Amino acid sequence: MISKQTFASAALGGAALLLLAGCSTSSTSNVAAGAVSDSPTASPTPTPTAVAALPFNAGGYLAGNASPKVDAGAADKVSVVATAPLDSDSIGSGTLPFAFRNNTSSPISHVDFTGTASVGGKLVASGSSQGTIPAQVKPGEEGFGYIYFDDVSSIPASGVQYDFKASTMPADTSSYNTAPLNVTQADNNGTSIIGGAVNKTGKPLAGPYSVGVYCFNGDALSTSTMDYATETGDIEADGTVSFSHDLYDEPCDTFAVGVSGYFK
Repeated sequence: MISKQTFASAALGGAALLLLAGCSTSSTSNVAAGAVSDSPTASPTPTPTAVAALPFNAGGYLAGNASPKVDAGAADKVSVVATAPLDSDSIGSGTLPFAFRNNTSSPISHVDFTGTASVGGKLVASGSSQGTIPAQVKPGEEGFGYIYFDDVSSIPASGVQYDFKASTMPADTSSYNTAPLNVTQADNNGTSIIGGAVNKTGKPLAGPYSVGVYCFNGDALSTSTMDYATETGDIEADGTVSFSHDLYDEPCDTFAVGVSGYFK
């Protein structure tokens, strides 16, 4: 399920859970301390520090009726822990929804992923994320995103390995850093998810305000899509935005919704 806005951004630039076989994550800002050296006297890399896994929506930014259990993931990394089935469309592109967990010791924001698909060691597709929810993720908290693949014609139905790399920023209020809004309402009327969100950051925010919708079958991700709030201009602290997200006749009985903008 891919929104019209996703198609626009791409032009510019099953419901079973698939556990990742051999997936890997890395980030220039979220790697364990230490460095590889050719010297035989080099100090060993410190053991990664374990961060306790937090429950779903620990930050309180999301709304909806989902409450999935997400795996712990790799220590000291921003770690992708599961994917949904690849969701392809009629024009040959597709999305791969995924769950991740922030197992670093610091809160993160502006979380971006790149992803590749390989078969038998051969690269068959690559893509990037289109935003993640929530916009700020605490240590131990989980989040959700999706990789947009422009061409999925070489990705088979099975035997695919997906690999991910993450990049992040510190979760602060610096200009143009991603800002989470608290979703106060998210109702599924059968054809759309309608709701609103409020700016509780204490700082003015700038749009556009993205609306990420993730659908579940139990604990398993099934589909995802991205839309935008009706409002596009700046909002002050305690300001609100609203959204009405068309489901395009796709089932989404169990869902989570997150809204984000940018600090001015």
